Amino acid sequence: KRYFINSIGVAMQVSEKTPLQLGVNRTENRFCLRAANDEFTFVNHLTPLPQLDYRICTTEDMRSLHMLMTQQSLWDGLKEQEFKVLHSLLEEPVWRIPHTELPESLNESAICDYSESAIAMGLGHIVINEFWQENIGDFTVDKARFPTLKDTIDVLHRRGFKVVLTIQPFISTDSANFKDAVKRKLLIYERHSERSIPALTRYKSSSSAGVLDITNNASVPWLLEKLQRLKEEYGVQSFYLDLGTGYNLP
Repeated sequence: KRYFINSIGVAMQVSEKTPLQLGVNRTENRFCLRAANDEFTFVNHLTPLPQLDYRICTTEDMRSLHMLMTQQSLWDGLKEQEFKVLHSLLEEPVWRIPHTELPESLNESAICDYSESAIAMGLGHIVINEFWQENIGDFTVDKARFPTLKDTIDVLHRRGFKVVLTIQPFISTDSANFKDAVKRKLLIYERHSERSIPALTRYKSSSSAGVLDITNNASVPWLLEKLQRLKEEYGVQSFYLDLGTGYNLP
């Protein structure tokens, strides 16, 4: 969440739906906030008209106010089970299977072998890299390399591990989801293309990929539906979101 805070314990929190623009007057040591749509940062109009939606919060000092604002950002809306998963991620070891450039290097045998090595160092979470998919952004298991992944995950559970799948906001043009995302206009688009030409980039093993536009209200539910299906089918406890770097953006 976006908020501004000063040294005497007063904060202004601005809604994420506000197309926020900030101006700074260095002469008078002031800043000005306004809501305004444009054709660069705020192409998606989340409200019919630009709306500066904010609230003022205050407490005894800057530190306690910052802690309160941070807690709201991190914990608001989480269920009890989600709290338990977060605590376990913070308190238990997280083992990440070594990453290579070849998807073929990751298979069920490699996952089991790695878990056997990790047992001696302590139980925790095993993070499976993005190669559990055939193409980046499939959000479905590659059945050719993982024909019995559910059984493999059950073995890891019996050994005491929790399983984490790596996901990303990138969708390869080779993925069936790319066509669906284009049809639903869920991707970041080339500027001035009237939302008809997706902006493409590179991401790890994918030489051509689109990027989910999280400012589109339909993007997150679309992704959550696919992740929920994975949780139900394979018993995955959580997902690791790999956002890449600035070089991966279109």
